[in-house]
Amino acid sequence: MKIWHVGSSFSPQKVCGVNNSVWLLAQYQAQLGCDVAVVVDPAPDDAARELAEKSGFEIIHLPSNRWQYDRSVLDPILRDRPPHVVHMHSVFIPKQAALARQLVRHNIPYIVSPRGGLDFRRSRLQKLVYSTLIEKPRFRAAAAITLLMPKEEEAVRAFVPGYDQPVRCLLNPIEPNHREGDRWSNPQTKRVVFLGRFDVVHKGIDILVAIARHLEDVEFHLYGSKEPKSQQVLEELQRNLPPNVYFHEPVFGDAKNEVLTSASLYIQASRWEGFGRSIAEAMYLGVPCAVSNTINFAEMFRDKDLGVVFPPEPKAAAELISKAIENPDRLEDWSERGREFALAHFQPQAVAAGFLRLYEEVARV
Repeated sequence: MKIWHVGSSFSPQKVCGVNNSVWLLAQYQAQLGCDVAVVVDPAPDDAARELAEKSGFEIIHLPSNRWQYDRSVLDPILRDRPPHVVHMHSVFIPKQAALARQLVRHNIPYIVSPRGGLDFRRSRLQKLVYSTLIEKPRFRAAAAITLLMPKEEEAVRAFVPGYDQPVRCLLNPIEPNHREGDRWSNPQTKRVVFLGRFDVVHKGIDILVAIARHLEDVEFHLYGSKEPKSQQVLEELQRNLPPNVYFHEPVFGDAKNEVLTSASLYIQASRWEGFGRSIAEAMYLGVPCAVSNTINFAEMFRDKDLGVVFPPEPKAAAELISKAIENPDRLEDWSERGREFALAHFQPQAVAAGFLRLYEEVARV
């Protein structure tokens, strides 16, 4: 089967959940014996070429602008060596909609994975207009749509009412990035950790700070990178921090694992989130997690009893987090349950195989 993945960066090293998922899927689907290509623009960097050569997949550099791929390059490929199925990742990318129209003309099925992107809380009017004219037709013509969480289906059904092709829930692949033996061991540190971009509104950084004000004996350590569009709000927030809140530079590799395993809890207070990669990484290490009920992952967290699910109201959230930290037996239980869930649902091999089954269902091979 010949598969194209569309929606990644030109480099597997770019820190982005969608980007990481695309390169991992390509890598593991190639290892499963498929003819896989990742479509990129600009040209791939050395890390991309090295990974492709090592894993046995192709990289197609397809020049593009915001609105479309270069037809002089695209059309000959679709005519002479077309894929059996195209997997598009993310939403609200005009050139993907233009590509979808070309695929329909060539009778090539495609799958759309919005990855939690059907959210109108930012640029609502602009997205509504764009969706009506461009994005909804792309969804309606898709051979299948995949979700990260069951809750996301509500947004998909509302976006394209009457859609009658397969809608499947398939989680993101997350490759464990830790040494054998790296595990949480119930440290009695009263230390809560967050990893991610310091996008104050999206990631709920202000909510985390407000929760910390109610938990004076608990340290809150936030590791991440500054977000230019949120810089002013972040600086205002940091001018009046409680003494138990600490901001740090991002951490990677072994340093990240040490930060996670030394925490009492990992916390995610995003106002919206399709899938929290750092939550999955913490679960792999057996770190108990606390998540806001505003993220898509919360419903599954609650149903499977994987950790603390708290409301965005800071005082109520602080009470739940305090009770959790003071209950080591409960933390141990969440540690084991979370790790078992991660091993069963995030392993790249299993996720890649799950998508292959869907490709086989919709492809006209």
